[in-house]
This record gives sequence, structure tokens and C-alpha cells, in this order.
Amino acid sequence: MPRPMHNKPPVRLHRIDPCTSETSPRLLCRQLLLSCSLAPDVENVYFMSKNYHHGSLRQALIEAALPVLKKKGIVGLSLRELAAELGVSHGAPYRHFKNKTALLEAIAVTGFNALQDICRKAMQDFPDDPRQQLYQAGMDYIFYVARNPEIADLMFRPGLSREESNTELQQAVNSAVGSLAAIIENGKQRKLYGDHQTMDLVLTSLSTVHGLAMFIAGGMLIDPASPESSIEALGKRVYNILLHGMAGE
Repeated sequence: MPRPMHNKPPVRLHRIDPCTSETSPRLLCRQLLLSCSLAPDVENVYFMSKNYHHGSLRQALIEAALPVLKKKGIVGLSLRELAAELGVSHGAPYRHFKNKTALLEAIAVTGFNALQDICRKAMQDFPDDPRQQLYQAGMDYIFYVARNPEIADLMFRPGLSREESNTELQQAVNSAVGSLAAIIENGKQRKLYGDHQTMDLVLTSLSTVHGLAMFIAGGMLIDPASPESSIEALGKRVYNILLHGMAGE
């Protein structure tokens, strides 16, 4: 008698805190992009097995690149080696990424998408409290960077495309900056931030939080015995200085 057919179970994709895209003010992002010479899921990353569904090679390459970046850095990342790991031809990755830089830019996009999602969630969780929105977004971003330093390092890395022609990266930056600007605008409408320009406040808050996050991701400033509580305490102190100014006014 014929043998029963057993369907292989589908590969399960686990997605944490998915991000959505939304076009945001171009002026803010354009100024940010031009000034980006800064050195540096909520996990919005898809975790999947090496056996990926047909048509998902692009995402599989992004996922496979992350542990390589963490272990070997950019120098150790190779499209050819990723292809071998995923069991596809050496030329297959080039159907999705023309070179390694294009892959790095796609990874940076996931970081900006995460920042956008973080800001939007803070606004949803605290719709009537702009200060808490800013604090929560900052803390969530710090923890995101601590868990994903290889992604955060690419977000503002010199050498990645900052051209209008890179529409995916441009849109991701637009959306992330616009979401942070929306939090700032909520505070400005309630007269919390004086008469400062929105872009100045965006750059000040993002530079402060991102810099602190990269220090923490590098293992500095925190107590190894209680990292989470020490990060929260440090973040709260920095937030209070950011909100009230170094002069304490």
C-alpha cells in the first residue's frame, strides 16, 4: 500500500515588535543625514532557520549577517560566505544586494524602523504625557541598542549611502526622525521646551540618548551584577539633565 505523505512543518518566523513605515518631514531627515558623522526586538528582527521560505532570501541574508557582524565585524562579513551558510549559489545574494554596502544599508534600515516603532509606541502608551513619551522612547532605544549594537553601529556610520536615490534608507530615516519630532512637538505644544527649534531638540535628544546607548553597549557605565537596573538609573539621571538643562533651570 502507498506510504503516507508527511508534509514538512513550515518554517516558523518569530517577529518581535514589528515596525511600520510612515513618511515624515523631509527637512528634518535631510539635515540629519547630512550631519551624520557620528560613530554608532522592540527587536524588530526576524529570527529564522537556515531553511527559509521561497522568496525570503533577502531577509534571510540580513538575519544571517547579524551574528557575523557581532563576531567578526564589517571586515569579516562576506556575501559569498553568507550564501554558503544559507545553501544558495554564490550569485544569489547579488539579486537582492549589489554589494556588501547595500546589505549593510538594509541592516541600518531595520534600526531606523525600530526607532520609529519605539517612538510611536511611547506616544500610544502615554498619549497625554509628552515628557513620559520622551523618557520611555529614550529608555527603550537604549535597551534596543544594548541588545543590537551591531545594528546601531550601522545607523549613523559614515560611508553608507546618504543619497536621495537610496529610497529605502531615506524613507526609514524620514519615518524615524519624524516620529521623534512628533514627540518633541507634543512637548512644544504644552510649552515644555521653550522656543527652541524642533530640529535642534531632535538632534540634542537623539545625540544624547544614542551616545549613552553606545557607551552602555560597549560595557561601560553599568554594574555587571545588575545591568538592567543600573541602565534604568543612569538613563533617568541623564534624562533629567536633558530635560532641565545643565544649568538646572
